[in-house]
Amino acid sequence: MRNSSFLIRFIDIGLIILFGFVIISDITVRSHIDLPSTDPDDQELNEQDELTLIVINIDPDQVFRLSDYQTSTSWGEYHDLRILEQVLEDLKNYLRDAGESPVALIEPHEDISMQSLIDVMDICDRLGIPKNINVKSMSL
Repeated sequence: MRNSSFLIRFIDIGLIILFGFVIISDITVRSHIDLPSTDPDDQELNEQDELTLIVINIDPDQVFRLSDYQTSTSWGEYHDLRILEQVLEDLKNYLRDAGESPVALIEPHEDISMQSLIDVMDICDRLGIPKNINVKSMSL
């Protein structure tokens, strides 16, 4: 009998502590996740746009080479990030006017600094160009 009263008190104390933590805990939602749209107009735009892969090669000596993935057409070499950003913006506008959606495929050389890769990714984010990193070129 004595053991059962001790067990009941132990359970009561545990529940009081549990409810105390529940009451003082902050359960507000702090993030907002944009879910895919079900708007038919958005779906039509995505279906109409053809994807164009823009390959961005990054060399260890800070040379950025742009080319078209499908046709291997070279769009030039750039040594300055500001010029690269301007060329990518012009290219994005040109492709969007032609009904195509640009997607950046970043191919970093294995000896580049991580900052170079991050700079190119930041440029793509600022311009609203979806990006991906070619894992093949990064494999050891």
